[in-house]
Amino acid sequence: MVDINPQENTVIIGTGDELLEDELVASTVNWISIDKLEAPGKIQAKIRYNHAPADATVYPDKPDTVRVVFNEPQRAITPGQAVVFYDNDTVVGGGWIERKSGKIF
Repeated sequence: MVDINPQENTVIIGTGDELLEDELVASTVNWISIDKLEAPGKIQAKIRYNHAPADATVYPDKPDTVRVVFNEPQRAITPGQAVVFYDNDTVVGGGWIERKSGKIF
């Protein structure tokens, strides 16, 4: 499954390569080791429990959202799942994946 369109009640199916995305928007962000994100920062991000942390840059967005751009495309970024931000072994913060690559679900 590549995408879901709830307004049209449709599911879009594609190839494995079409599951690769290089960015996401996360909301309800909770910062642990910083007060708030005021400038872009290099991090590692996990998009699910068993996912290896991937190098990325996190950018401030709206008051409670951030944009995460991965150095390499990631497979199956899934809205509704948690994303956790790390600086090596230190948890920096995390939030909920709202959308991927500018797509709105």
